Amino acid sequence: MPKPAGLSWEQAGGLLAAGVTAVHVLEAIDLRKDESVLIHGAAGGVGLTAVQLAVARGATVLGTASPAKHDLLRDLGAIPITYGPGSADRVRAAAPEGVHAAADLVGTDEAVDVSVELVADRSRVATIAGFERGAQAGIKLLGGGPGADPGAAVRAAARLQLTEAAEAGRLRVLIAASHPLRDAAAAHRQIMTGHTTGKIVLVP
Repeated sequence: MPKPAGLSWEQAGGLLAAGVTAVHVLEAIDLRKDESVLIHGAAGGVGLTAVQLAVARGATVLGTASPAKHDLLRDLGAIPITYGPGSADRVRAAAPEGVHAAADLVGTDEAVDVSVELVADRSRVATIAGFERGAQAGIKLLGGGPGADPGAAVRAAARLQLTEAAEAGRLRVLIAASHPLRDAAAAHRQIMTGHTTGKIVLVP
């Protein structure tokens, strides 16, 4: 794909992998205008894109994240929810009319369990990381995990949509950090902390 002129190479590099995953998730849970959606891991690389795309669809977005990232989620149009014990009750308080769909972008047992507790229709709950727990719960498995739907056609069709949205300024690409390729191990260690905001990019 041609690089959008308004994006740095780091932003362009961080756009598509996370972006097509976010589109695939929102399509899989059939998110529609005026519905509410719970996004676990809303401040991660996929999460930040999913939040923006869901808001653009006219949905009410509830996004789990640590308190330090709540202001960013508010800025993107989401209602931040602190993850951890009691998160289901916090979601209920923020969305008293209920939650129509949920997306687990972190792969924790909590994310899957809270999703199926709050969303009545399990066909509208999906995970991109919690494959074992997700399979046990009967929700949609997306991506490259065992038994998951790779969504190749959906992801391919999303690329131009994403680059056009980024070019027009409708989609922000947030980069947590960039590392020289020789420091790939350090980049992986940073990802493994689970506390990054946005994408981590390797630069040749």
